[in-house]
Amino acid sequence: MVHPYLRERLESCEADLRAHLEPDEHVVAVGRCEDVTDRGSVEGGAGWTFVMVTDRHVRWVPGVSLRFETALALDDVTQAFEQISAHRYALTLHHAPVRALRRVPAHRFMTFRWGNATAVLTLTRTMLAFSRRDTEAARALREQLARRGVVAKVVPGPPRRPRPDPKPYVLRRRDGQ
Repeated sequence: MVHPYLRERLESCEADLRAHLEPDEHVVAVGRCEDVTDRGSVEGGAGWTFVMVTDRHVRWVPGVSLRFETALALDDVTQAFEQISAHRYALTLHHAPVRALRRVPAHRFMTFRWGNATAVLTLTRTMLAFSRRDTEAARALREQLARRGVVAKVVPGPPRRPRPDPKPYVLRRRDGQ
């Protein structure tokens, strides 16, 4: 279930992206994912990135904010790696340089970062995390890459943390029973 506010933003984003397509470019799939390129981890994220896979490009909009729209020509992808952690699925694409507007910290001092700013970054690697491997957009992206001879190699995901022992969490009555 998608919140009405997010649904409205996703629909608006899809309409705007369709307006940016080349005349003979066709949409193969649309969906949600999370651009985890900076974070580098499959874990977490709420899927606030709209993704559109066409027969020529993968287009994604981090934060469902159109000013951060990025388009990557599928012919420019040189390598792809897939990683699964629990049910989450990530696809890492190595590609020719792409310029993208992104949020960055406004200030930095040693290891501290704070504030909000935007900057144009040059990306040569992009990591998109999907809720599952079989989402429509993830499947379409793999298929479009395979048509170009780029088959995703499986990379082992991070080890799963063992579940904590449930015994310390058992509730007991005060009277000892």
